[in-house]
Amino acid sequence: MRKICCLCAVFMMACATVFCADDTKSPSIEQQALTSGFDRNRPNQFVENMKMVGRYAALYIPNRLLDASDIVSMEMGFGGEIAGQFQVTQYLQFGGSHGCNYFIAKGFDRQVGGGYRDGTRFGLICFATENVVIDDTFGYVRKSVVDSRGWQVADFRADAYRDNDIDFWAVGGRFGWLCDFGVNVHPVEIADFVASCFCYDLRKDDLK
Repeated sequence: MRKICCLCAVFMMACATVFCADDTKSPSIEQQALTSGFDRNRPNQFVENMKMVGRYAALYIPNRLLDASDIVSMEMGFGGEIAGQFQVTQYLQFGGSHGCNYFIAKGFDRQVGGGYRDGTRFGLICFATENVVIDDTFGYVRKSVVDSRGWQVADFRADAYRDNDIDFWAVGGRFGWLCDFGVNVHPVEIADFVASCFCYDLRKDDLK
């Protein structure tokens, strides 16, 4: 009887040893992932980088064509306005415009569409007086107001210039009576085109 009890005790100790060994075995793959910081649900960074490179390569030519088209803007208007103005940026300008008209345009900052312009503007070298409102717009043309309240030095910090509704640094002009035409070249868009050819989007306007 005593031998049987001893054998039972040895058997129970052996079972306990086996159970303890099971509890202290190496952690599961999930536990290892948690402790190592690896998350199998997180996308592989290499794959994400390759997708980004692929998107950039696929859109490289379309983006360069868009950047090239941004360099020149054009507009045509009809209405009771007389315009005769030329500028090499707002710091070197001559002439002005007076009246109102409806216009269509392929404008600065990819503003394609049209609207209604009303007001008076005159400029001489770096001085200008301007009270012009653009309203009733359609397409991608944005509404804007420029009100200089008398003759003063042109200020690129005005809302319409700061928000890229109008290009302060444009080179060009607008001429006509009852029917007028305007053309501008945008140096900032030239810089953006050149920089983007070397994979730097200066104006942050590339398609993503």
